[in-house]
Amino acid sequence: MITRLTIGGDTNVVLDIASHLNTHPHFEAHLAVGPVPEHEIDLTYLANQRAIPTKGIPNLVNRIHPWVNLRAIVELYAHIRNGKYDIVHTHSSVAGVVGRVAAVLARVPVIVHHVHGWGLREDMSKILRTVYLGLERFCARFTDRLIAVSRPTLQKGLAYRICQEDKFVLIYNGIPLENFQQQIDKEKIYSELGLDPECKIVGMIGRLDKQKNPLDFIRAAAMTAKDYPNVQFLIAGEGSLRPECERLIDELNLASKFFLLGYRNDINKILPILTFTVLSSLWEGLPVVFQESMVAGKPIIANNIDGARDVIINGETGYLVTPHRPREMADRMLDLLNNNELCHTMGINVKQSSERFSCERMFKEIESLYAELLTNVSSEKTVSNTKYTEENSKVE
Repeated sequence: MITRLTIGGDTNVVLDIASHLNTHPHFEAHLAVGPVPEHEIDLTYLANQRAIPTKGIPNLVNRIHPWVNLRAIVELYAHIRNGKYDIVHTHSSVAGVVGRVAAVLARVPVIVHHVHGWGLREDMSKILRTVYLGLERFCARFTDRLIAVSRPTLQKGLAYRICQEDKFVLIYNGIPLENFQQQIDKEKIYSELGLDPECKIVGMIGRLDKQKNPLDFIRAAAMTAKDYPNVQFLIAGEGSLRPECERLIDELNLASKFFLLGYRNDINKILPILTFTVLSSLWEGLPVVFQESMVAGKPIIANNIDGARDVIINGETGYLVTPHRPREMADRMLDLLNNNELCHTMGINVKQSSERFSCERMFKEIESLYAELLTNVSSEKTVSNTKYTEENSKVE
């Protein structure tokens, strides 16, 4: 289950896992998804392209709204009972709560929740924060295992007292490595995007929304361009902040320097033309773009948050910078733009550490987790039946 299939690493992971399981002799995977809001790009069609059986849940929305959430629980409960599922595997915060509640009510043998990142934000009110933590702690009680996508994500879960450490398992997101190791025609890509072939290109792959915080990247780009004119910037992604991004680009006189590419399904062709990657996110579990950039051999400059600390070795594979400090981000960009040898060395370092992020490794670890949990359920049933038989024998 996932709240919605839209642009984002969690969507990629869900589709990849479901596709793989449907080729496995021991599993059959179905998806339950909520509606995609009008201002977001609907990628539900990708599930249909991969022939993944998908059920739309009308009230599975990405916000806390008691009556709507209650209706979602009812809809999911009916769907689970009808499907007679052995495992319910939830993704995203709201689907994680209503999905797990529906699953436990339907007496599903195994319940797993995938934590792509905790939903706590700086601007959350005390009440909302308390509600969020309360719901996560409550649901963790009847969750067999919580999958954390990075070590900081797991550590945060323990710090928030979501559950005991033995309920967590660390499974890094996986990507198809071969997709980001292909040779491309760089001149053709430059021409298609309207880029200057004499410029170095710095890019961000991510949605134009509050979480990804693209405005800080634009501000840092303006500072960088003043000291290093022979550079252009791009963002591959779409979102609600696009009008604000366009206004800021105009205000900072970056029209010839900054390109908003919108949604792209060919990131594997965009990454090779970049000198390095930047991500200005304010919170993340482990963004897939980190892994894609690493496989492509691109150093990463990112805010020092959650999953970033798990994959970026500061000064060796990229730089970690302080959130909301575009000047600091600009300084690190200038370090790499002005030092080709440093940038090249970091690219080699980051590529060497990318092998652990293969899809195959992720699939094997999830299969093993499912098998372990299903075996535990089977063992418990055997013990329970043995006790029942012994008690009846005694009565007789």
